[in-house]
Amino acid sequence: MSSMSARELAYQTIRSRIITMELKPGDPLNDRELAEELNISRTPMREALIMLNIAHMVVIKPQSGTYVAPIDLKLMELEQFARYTLEKEILNRVCGRLTPQQEAEYRWIIEDYRVLEARPEESQREKRLLELDNAFHRKAFEITGMEAHFDHMLGELQHVERIRKFSLQTNENKTVCASHTHILEALLHGDLQEVSDALESHLSRYKVSVEEAKRVHPDYFTEG
Repeated sequence: MSSMSARELAYQTIRSRIITMELKPGDPLNDRELAEELNISRTPMREALIMLNIAHMVVIKPQSGTYVAPIDLKLMELEQFARYTLEKEILNRVCGRLTPQQEAEYRWIIEDYRVLEARPEESQREKRLLELDNAFHRKAFEITGMEAHFDHMLGELQHVERIRKFSLQTNENKTVCASHTHILEALLHGDLQEVSDALESHLSRYKVSVEEAKRVHPDYFTEG
C-alpha cells in the first residue's frame, strides 16, 4: 500500500465513522491506535487527521490531543444552501421531461424507502434508509449525466451529513416519502416554482433534527 492510498484509506475510514456518529463530537482520536487498527503507519494516519482538521471534522489541540470536532451549525447552513442551489438547477433541467421509465424508477425508490421505514427490525436499516434517500436525490443527476457532481457534493457535506443520523430518530424522517413524492409530482407537472418550493421545504427539515439533537446533546454543536 502506497503512502497516498494509506492516507486516503485513513481519511475515508475516520470521516465515515464521524459522519455516522460512531465517533461522536469530543471523542479522542489516537493516531497510534488508529494506525494499528488499519494496519498502516502513523505518518499517513497523521496526514489524514490533518486533512480532517482542514475539513473541520476534527480538532487538533497542541499539547492535548486530537478530538472529533463538534457539528458547526454555521458551516452546516452554508453546506445546505450550496446543496439546495446545485440540486435545484439539476432538477430544473429535468422538470417536465421525465420519461415513464424515469418516473417509475423514482417511484420504486420512494416505495422501497416506505417499506423499509415501516420495518424497524430490518438489518442495517438506518444505513439503507440513507442510501435510498441519496438514490432519490442522485436520480436527477444521473438523468442529466452529472452524477459525478452529486458524488462530489455529497463528499463535501461534512456537517449536514452528520445530522442525518439524528433525523432517523425524529419526526423529520417521517416526512421523507411525502416530501420526495411532492418533488416528483412537481417535476411531472413541469412547474419550476413548485419544484423549488418542494425542494427547499424538504431540505430545510433538517432543522427539526438539529433542534432535537441540541436538546439531547447540546455539547455536540458549535455556532462556529
